Amino acid sequence: MDTKALSGRSILVVEEELGVALSLEDHFRQAGATVYGADNLRDALHMAHHPALSAAVVNLKLGADSTAAVCRHLTQLGIPFVFHTRHDAAEASKQWPNAPVLNKPANGRSVVRSVASLLH
Repeated sequence: MDTKALSGRSILVVEEELGVALSLEDHFRQAGATVYGADNLRDALHMAHHPALSAAVVNLKLGADSTAAVCRHLTQLGIPFVFHTRHDAAEASKQWPNAPVLNKPANGRSVVRSVASLLH
């Protein structure tokens, strides 16, 4: 993977599973990105307002909470995102057809490549 693929970019990782979040964050840092993480809905909504945000990786659910509000906000701001989830993404794909869906456990490099493709 190009270690500069996401140089100068800021990526939000919305993920409740600590091991998955840390792995994704590490892969994004290796690709040159600054990474922000959120493991609950309140923090995810707050971080979605970050002015330097380039893209996001969003799990469909954080515990019992849907991340639809985060996705709506990212869409309003024109920030691309991918879904990385174990949940059925059929409904989300209808609502956000431009957001690729990667089923967990996706390879971290694949997630990075998917995000990078949205930014080029």
